[in-house]
Amino acid sequence: MKKVILSGMILLGCTLNSFAADPTPSVAAMPTSNADSTSQAFAIAKGSPLTVKLIDYCWANREDLANQKIIADYLNTQPDLPYDYETAWKTARLVYFIGNYGIGEKEFVSSSAGVKIFNYGVKAGKIAIAQKPNGVEGQYWYAVDLGSYGLAKGILASASNAKDGMAALRQAIAIDPSYQWYGSSRILGRYYQELPGLFGGSYDKAIELLKTATDKAPQFRNNWVFLGQYYLKTRDYQNALTACQKALSLPNQDGKYEEMRYSREANECITTAKAKLGS
Repeated sequence: MKKVILSGMILLGCTLNSFAADPTPSVAAMPTSNADSTSQAFAIAKGSPLTVKLIDYCWANREDLANQKIIADYLNTQPDLPYDYETAWKTARLVYFIGNYGIGEKEFVSSSAGVKIFNYGVKAGKIAIAQKPNGVEGQYWYAVDLGSYGLAKGILASASNAKDGMAALRQAIAIDPSYQWYGSSRILGRYYQELPGLFGGSYDKAIELLKTATDKAPQFRNNWVFLGQYYLKTRDYQNALTACQKALSLPNQDGKYEEMRYSREANECITTAKAKLGS
């Protein structure tokens, strides 16, 4: 990564013409309007403390591969996590995005490099839960980061962490089942689908939860992708094909890189199902 020294500060990323007036988050050249965002490059000053303002800035600029690299480099410095609910859950959410989409798919998903960054997200999620146990955001993003950490760490870690992740998702469902397009039902269904029976896996529970997600949030593409992947797993290829074709018929609801991955996985599901059906 190129380091650029400007006004006595080392930046992660590109050279900027100026810095934001507010030094609290130490965010270099944070745009103040849409016009500013087209003329000022995204960057994070080295040593920037973790704040809501900084995390929101990163989230708003996440749909760019160069920006994702800057954000990943920053998160990998493991900045101190403040004991603040909003900062903690938003950090956990940002970690999940950076680790799973865009550059993260190749760099962090199911890889040793992902262990560090997802573990940081897990820590942020734990802080969020400690600060506000009845907050759906903390429970949800803790659970999904824990799942990603397990995949990066290995199959044994996935199985050993499943109990805590599933408990958090059940709590999230109890608080607000509709959060993230019934995301807790979707992810909990995947847990039940992938876990061996010895560790609590159950196809019956999986399909019930996955169908809850598609029934309650039928316009969200990834709910249908998860359902289609379940049918592939259980060798019900016609229903897999139908679910993933439904997924591709829907409009975008999520971010650019999220939807790109959902659509790609839907197409992969369709290809596999057609091959199995001989069509």
